[in-house]
Amino acid sequence: MKIIAVMSPKGGIGKTTTSDSIAYILGEEQHRRVLILEGDQQGDTSETFGCYEPEGTGMSELLEQHERVGGRFRTSDLIKTTPYPHIDIIPANGYLMKTDMNILMRTEDNQILRLRNALEEVANAYDYCICDCGRLFDMVVINILMAAEVVIVPVKVGGFEVRALNNLAEQIDDLRQMNPALRIKVILTMRQKNKTSMNFEEWLKDESDFDTFITPVRRSVIVEKAAIAMQPLPKFSPKSIASQDYRNVVHELVKEMEGRDGN
Repeated sequence: MKIIAVMSPKGGIGKTTTSDSIAYILGEEQHRRVLILEGDQQGDTSETFGCYEPEGTGMSELLEQHERVGGRFRTSDLIKTTPYPHIDIIPANGYLMKTDMNILMRTEDNQILRLRNALEEVANAYDYCICDCGRLFDMVVINILMAAEVVIVPVKVGGFEVRALNNLAEQIDDLRQMNPALRIKVILTMRQKNKTSMNFEEWLKDESDFDTFITPVRRSVIVEKAAIAMQPLPKFSPKSIASQDYRNVVHELVKEMEGRDGN
């Protein structure tokens, strides 16, 4: 199972849309077996895939009450089916904020390896695990990054976004001491056809030190409409330009991770 995190310290940049679209395309269009992990306490991905429960079990129990740490849950106990046959999810809700504090206060070793250890149980059941991270570099997100091999970081045009990207890259560099396989892959979102956007894209791909997807995701009002409808973008509007762009992104991703075309 290949574990991919999607993270951005900036809001309103397409993080959850990116995560949900990649998961949907891999699962429902390419028939890969996909497990989604909701690492954001807002629970938007859980809502989008029809599994949000304010009092339900999910990521909090996976990290706090797994049998690997003396709890009563196995990973399989916390997996929920979605309306999409190839996609399952471990959802989250507001309790995830408390989970961060609870893990932080524990004194045992390997608090940052809880998720990696828990996922070993289902490693052969799925092809991909897509993790939608929260914006804060907290214990929940660190657990996700310690298990992942790629963290996809959406960015849009702007100096503040570049600063946030550089700061995130420094934090991930620190984690590489314990997870050497972890690497960043940047995706340009909300790209517009103007000189500023084009210049930024050129800098990102040709002059920056970041590994960047060839395909940018173009700005489209359909993205906001899909979010309001609480549906994955490629399901809501399969022929939209943003859906087409995300298919090309997945094509690049699969080719890179599996060594073959993502068709």
